[in-house]
Parts: sequence; structure tokens; C-alpha cells
Amino acid sequence: MTANHEYVEVEGQNVGEVLDAVEARYPGFGDLVYDRERHVPTHINIYLNNQEIHDLEGIATAVVDGDQLAVIPALAGGSGA
Repeated sequence: MTANHEYVEVEGQNVGEVLDAVEARYPGFGDLVYDRERHVPTHINIYLNNQEIHDLEGIATAVVDGDQLAVIPALAGGSGA
């Protein structure tokens, strides 16, 4: 998603602007975190300072300098047995 960089520093006033800034630096990132309507699908979990953004104001949630945003795609699997 971010060329194997665990941490990326970008600027933005809200979660959506931060995600857009990451997309500007890493083209294709937005395709991984947004659906066609530019909503974050349920299989992508985004946390702002350990709080899920769906419990806040979604991508409109305000951010300030020093906040940490974590983007975690859900994984599925099983033994198949």
C-alpha cells in the first residue's frame, strides 16, 4: 500500500484529506481504501488514535498534528479442512 513504509507523514485537516495525501504520494492507495462511491468499505478498518473512524465522523473526522491514523485491511482465511 505504501511501498513497505510502515509510517508515512502527511498533512490534512481531516481523515479524507490525509488519505488523499497518501494517495498523492502512493498512487493506487485510494483504490485500496475507497469503494466506487468514495466510501471506506467494511473490510477496511481505519483507526484514528486507536478509535475506529466509523464510530467518529468517518472520513470527515478532524485530525491535528501528531494524530496517528492506521489503515488495516481485514484478512480472511481458513484451513479448508
